[in-house]
Amino acid sequence: MTKSPNQKGKNKQVAGTLTCSRVAKVSVCPQALLALRDRTRAFGLETRHAPIKPTCWRGAEGTPEASRECHDAARKTATEGMLGLHFREIIQDMEDYLKPLLAQFDFSCLRPQAATPPASEMTKTKDKDEKGSSAKLAAEPGECVVLLADRGLLELPLEALSILQGEGLSSVSRDFSLQLLHSRLNIEEPDKVESDNKKETKGGKGNKGKGDQSPAIKVMRVNRDLPANTFPVDIRHMKCIVDPHNEVNIEGTSLSTRVKEILESHSQHCSHLWEGCVGSRGPHSLSEMERLLCSCSAFVYLGMESFVANIPPAKLAAIDLSECRLALLFDRTQNSASVLRQRNLDMLKSAAQVELEKPPETALLLSLGGVGCIVLNQWHSTLPQNTRSMTKVLDCLLRVRLTSGQTVHVLRRGDSEVTASYGTTRLLTPSGS
Repeated sequence: MTKSPNQKGKNKQVAGTLTCSRVAKVSVCPQALLALRDRTRAFGLETRHAPIKPTCWRGAEGTPEASRECHDAARKTATEGMLGLHFREIIQDMEDYLKPLLAQFDFSCLRPQAATPPASEMTKTKDKDEKGSSAKLAAEPGECVVLLADRGLLELPLEALSILQGEGLSSVSRDFSLQLLHSRLNIEEPDKVESDNKKETKGGKGNKGKGDQSPAIKVMRVNRDLPANTFPVDIRHMKCIVDPHNEVNIEGTSLSTRVKEILESHSQHCSHLWEGCVGSRGPHSLSEMERLLCSCSAFVYLGMESFVANIPPAKLAAIDLSECRLALLFDRTQNSASVLRQRNLDMLKSAAQVELEKPPETALLLSLGGVGCIVLNQWHSTLPQNTRSMTKVLDCLLRVRLTSGQTVHVLRRGDSEVTASYGTTRLLTPSGS
């Protein structure tokens, strides 16, 4: 686990010195970890099949519509209660397994700290200045934590650990290794590349031939006042892939129409509707989706099944995604049509190919391709829930201007309201959360 400092700086951040406060070693029971992973996988299967069961129940019953709706609501409530109970049991088992290790560390840095004004502020005598200064200090966000876990722990809901639920945290993210995290944060600045390019051009005044001129390099227009250890994303080249097989409707409205409404609500934050592969315009070929991914600075996927089920892992691994800084994947949903289609496709795949469609493998494939940040579901979800999540994520990113880590933390905690500018504000959470 690494902790990121929360001071503002330029968009290219130098990680600085990483201080290792303690190294701990404890005896563990391999059987306990295997049992915990088995329970986590079983829970994943439960979340996968739960949204499909109501459809099976409706098809099997010959009861009136009102009675069916009543039965569906009761069964849905019972299913959600069962899933909630199983999830809490997994969290408790995970806490018990990691407790001997975590007990040896001091996590006081993750608790909210009382802001101490600098000496220059303490010397001010005007009430107005003092109030303004204290308000500014209270607005500082909490710590940012990145979890670096091995493959055996990546399947667990690590973000649900009690030590990561404090008010002193504003972001909890994951990565595969310290080296990969370092490579994400240390990217070449577009304006720096252009500046160096101009110097080279001026240095060779005698070479005015067309073939000797340096290529034009596009400058990204971004807000320079970024938090430390972050990088900008040019939303002008954001693309979307929505229901590529055109097999989804939400309460009689196509998913494509619903997404168009969401994007139009953010027209004041981006001057155009994002280009993309939308299922309502007809089936899209694999080459179309590949071309879209190669030309984007970020992309959003909203559809059925997993994202990698639409683009084979072998194809995805060969695509250069170094220009893509952010991938938002709202996938892992199912309906009867998608289950039948996916089952037919899976019959032609090996076990290793199916394994690559899981969330950790998907994130690793995109990371190896060059994507800077990946946001995706760990468990299966429903389409309405994914749509709501996408709406809130885009609102936090585009309107409130949160970082992706802060946005996911807001979503995970179920925050009911976020004030107008986060890096300068606090999160407002419902009591008891």
